[in-house]
Amino acid sequence: MRVAACRQRGFTLIELLVVIVIIASLAGMATLSLSNSDSRNWTGEVQRLANLLQLVSDRALIDKMHYGVVFEEDSYQVVRYDTATMKWQTIDFSGQAGASASARRFTAHQLTPNMRLEILSQTELPGARDADSSFGGSRASGSSSSKDDKAGKKGKEEEILPQFAALSSGEVLPVEIAFLLLKDGDVGRAAVISYSSLYGMQLEWQSDEY
Repeated sequence: MRVAACRQRGFTLIELLVVIVIIASLAGMATLSLSNSDSRNWTGEVQRLANLLQLVSDRALIDKMHYGVVFEEDSYQVVRYDTATMKWQTIDFSGQAGASASARRFTAHQLTPNMRLEILSQTELPGARDADSSFGGSRASGSSSSKDDKAGKKGKEEEILPQFAALSSGEVLPVEIAFLLLKDGDVGRAAVISYSSLYGMQLEWQSDEY
């Protein structure tokens, strides 16, 4: 009877504490690993955007065409100025056979939910006076009366207006962008990308307190 009683005894307090410590340690390591992964991904995305702006500038000079980048809070898209329509048009090389790696980078790029872009400063494009170009780089083209607004609002085309533009002459319209990494809804880390004809590409890594 004594042997059976000994076999049925439960865990001791020390054994339970050891198990709790092990679980807590594993959870902490998993959280740290996830945090480091987010930070590495964010760093890679910042470098990708900085390299893209340089690539767009070089491509404009080589192709003798105007290129631009339209920024949204969670994405960005390279566009090209069409001299025939005198409008900025989206470009997509993904459907072309044998498209180069640099060409594929010109397609629209979506950020993960924990990353966000903010335009800190930009040079307004000619004709963009009525545009809300801080974000959503487009505006309704053409003008109409209030009657037309109610009747034909749906049929208006949206004109793309990039916040960054690289001209065929080699000049660029300066832009300054904050690239943010969010943590629990707040800004965890930030980097500032700026590009101008005078200073070229500049990338500044901000402290955690942005």
